[in-house]
Amino acid sequence: MNRPSKYLLICADLLRRVNNGEFAPGDALPAQRTLSKEYGVSLMTLRNALDELCGQGVVEPLPGKGTYVSVAPVPYSMGNLRSLADDLRARGIEVLTRVLSAEIVPVPDERAARLGIPTEGGVLRLERVRIIRGTPLIHQLSYIPQPLAGRLAGIDFAEQELYTALAERADAVAARAEETISPILMPEHIGELLGLPAGQPAMRSERITRDTDERTLVIDLAVLAGSGVVIMNTRAVRGHQVSYAMEDPRPAPPTTGGPPGREP
Repeated sequence: MNRPSKYLLICADLLRRVNNGEFAPGDALPAQRTLSKEYGVSLMTLRNALDELCGQGVVEPLPGKGTYVSVAPVPYSMGNLRSLADDLRARGIEVLTRVLSAEIVPVPDERAARLGIPTEGGVLRLERVRIIRGTPLIHQLSYIPQPLAGRLAGIDFAEQELYTALAERADAVAARAEETISPILMPEHIGELLGLPAGQPAMRSERITRDTDERTLVIDLAVLAGSGVVIMNTRAVRGHQVSYAMEDPRPAPPTTGGPPGREP
């Protein structure tokens, strides 16, 4: 069996490093001489690997400045019942979760009335930031009603996904979800968490997940930067699938001046 060429192996490894967030969108790759020494190959072999990545749209060269990771969209399918993080990880994209809070709070009256969830004992309010390829892109607020909330005590949601915990701890399995997406302006407090300016276009997603008995399992509220969201609807004979892609809304690498900076 023929072994892959060295430049293809380097290409695959650099792609892995981009996907796991070591090199985030807009970051400059190390100098070519540095990479050639790291991989133990000639500059020509290293350049062949970079050319392959350029052809795939993963990186782009800026004359006189180096090679930068492209601000590539991060796909997220809405056509299944997996969690957002599980869906992205299935595509080989690294997702980290920063838990901001996880506490039992009173049930918001408007949600109790509209969704018919019990008010006794409060709900678990779980607030998280999703970090994709090293960049915080999504603010997610989840409400889990009783008695499910009480069965999730002590779980580290930075390590375990909510839907997995519900299935394992509460025997609660998602069977149906309704999701509504609407345009908003980036709230100031969420913009601060994502490192984005308040008032810019954003998207708000509300997803209600239920089991086979129509019991509400989770109410998810997510905010994403509108400039980085593309909604797509894939139609087929047997139905359709709606999905959207996310890309880092921060400025792309400059073509002049110094290295790319982060927008305050």
